[in-house]
Amino acid sequence: MSFPGWSTARREWRLRSSLMLLLVVATMGVFGPIGFGVLAYRVPTVLEEERQQAREQAVSLARYFEQLITGLEGRLGALTALNPDLPPAQVQGFLDAVVAEGGFAAIFLLDEQGRVAHAALANGSPHVRPNLLAADFSRNPLFVSVRHLGRRVWSDRYLSALNGEGAVGLAIPIRDYVLLGEVAPDFVRLAVERSTEGIIYPVMVVDGAGEHVAGRNLAESDRLRNWAVELRAESVAPGGDVRELVFAGTPYDAGIARSEKLDWTFMVANPAGRANPRVRVTVLLVVAGFAASLLLAVILAPLWASRMNAPLRDLMAQTRALTSGKFGRKVKRGPIQEFNQLASDMESMAEATRQRQSELEQSEERLLQTLQTLQRLNVELESRVERRTGDLARANRELLGALENLKLAQSELVRSEKLAALGNLVGGIAHELNTPIGNGVMAVTTLYDQVRDFRCEMADGLRRSTLEAFVERVERGSEIAVRNLQRANELIASFKQVAVDQTSVQRRPFILSEVVDEILLTLQPTLRRTPYKVRSEIAAGLAMDSYPGPLGQVLTNLLTNALLHGFEGCSKGLIEITGEPGDDGQVCLTVADDGAGIPAELRDRVFDPFVTSKLGRGGTGLGLHIVWNTVTVVLGGSISVDSAPGQGTRFRIILPVVAPSQPAAD
Repeated sequence: MSFPGWSTARREWRLRSSLMLLLVVATMGVFGPIGFGVLAYRVPTVLEEERQQAREQAVSLARYFEQLITGLEGRLGALTALNPDLPPAQVQGFLDAVVAEGGFAAIFLLDEQGRVAHAALANGSPHVRPNLLAADFSRNPLFVSVRHLGRRVWSDRYLSALNGEGAVGLAIPIRDYVLLGEVAPDFVRLAVERSTEGIIYPVMVVDGAGEHVAGRNLAESDRLRNWAVELRAESVAPGGDVRELVFAGTPYDAGIARSEKLDWTFMVANPAGRANPRVRVTVLLVVAGFAASLLLAVILAPLWASRMNAPLRDLMAQTRALTSGKFGRKVKRGPIQEFNQLASDMESMAEATRQRQSELEQSEERLLQTLQTLQRLNVELESRVERRTGDLARANRELLGALENLKLAQSELVRSEKLAALGNLVGGIAHELNTPIGNGVMAVTTLYDQVRDFRCEMADGLRRSTLEAFVERVERGSEIAVRNLQRANELIASFKQVAVDQTSVQRRPFILSEVVDEILLTLQPTLRRTPYKVRSEIAAGLAMDSYPGPLGQVLTNLLTNALLHGFEGCSKGLIEITGEPGDDGQVCLTVADDGAGIPAELRDRVFDPFVTSKLGRGGTGLGLHIVWNTVTVVLGGSISVDSAPGQGTRFRIILPVVAPSQPAAD
């Protein structure tokens, strides 16, 4: 649909002018947003990098100063071993030796009233020292602070007794005396210059009262200014902070770090905003790039237009020839790939048109053949579906029969497993009880024979040696019998403990960490006789309403199992007990050791009764079964084990915060 006057109202452009305008608009439309986007991203990034750099430099300066004052503190602290009652010459020699090492302008030893007992000066002036002896330092703020606090103290700036200028000092109490060391005037200044060499922006160190201590690149007004208000406005983070401060009327992003030992604040500043050199360079580069791109677009547009005109005119002529039915004319090729592709497409258009009719006829014939093939395949498919349906019904019947057989086999297998477990139980009990009971029977039988022999000897007359030998044999035999019967009693108690008595435990609220600590306390006598360590990390305040007695039994058995089995052959080891809240009102308790681990053939059966690597060598194989029974039956939780040979063992216990109630005994 056309509108009157459309062709006259629409303005036509030449290719050269259109391409030039297109390149200019494209350059402005692309590079402009990109340039502004770069500025919007890069400028804040640069400023943030500068702020972080200032913060890191301030933190580095603070750490450097703390190292320096730690060294000074250590050297002066070495004098705390000095006995002030030594001969004055020896005391003076020690003080002079410390001053000679550098860093201190003077060291004073003050008595209890604050008077100078000894003085050592860095310049060694003999006419100054006599004037300082017996001088009254009782009102010196550093002396007052150390007397009040009773510990070593670093001062803010105060007036030095040497020259009346501002000084920084360290005081350390030593018996009834006080060691007071004044830092050399140039020490702080030289330290600042060495640690901030290469920084051209303001660097400043202020004391706790906000007074200037040392700095670089500062105006006189900044040195005389008190910075307490700016620095005390908010607390400084331990890792440093960044604030906007004004130096000589210019805003700066100042990195700030604070030394807790000195209560000094260290500042390293970088220009803020557009005053930052990196920001100015970034803006200049973006503007220059935009101007260069725009100029390049204006220069290249006419050149590209002239190279496109010739092949485009030939394509227009070929189009007119195609409309008149002339299909054999070739189109000239140019440097533009798209135009060459268009020419090739136009040349192949005529051939494609001639071939289209014959291809349509061939397509109809192939379609008819395809329909016939589909009909034949449909008939074959129906017969195949019928055969597959019959096969499926037959296979279903066979599967039902196999399922019935499987159920019968499963029930037989369960019955066999029960019989095998019963056999293992009986065999284990018999094996474990046979040794102590047999030893006891042998000891008692021997005693019986010895008593009968002793009775015969009494008939011939009793001698002292005979009586003593008889008593010794009776004592040894009784000891053997008692020891083996006690072992049998312990084994029987362990066998009885396998069936947990659900009515013999007491339930109460408790804090998990307290119960674990009590259990570890009771095991300390055993642990002290071993080279192994136990570490407990239970979340604080983790409350439970459960059975602390059975829980203690579980932990005791796991710890004992680790000591006896996990660390066998190990010269050292660590057991870690951790506890933390889990999901849905549960508690996750973990007992892990770095011992020898569990053999692969036993790992899946460690909770079965009489499964042990020491069967017949003192191990009953009931410890972990008791643990499993207590956790699952009494505490209402679950337990799992993760272990590999040589990589330790980890038991993971999941318990409810509120244990399920146990049924009352009948």
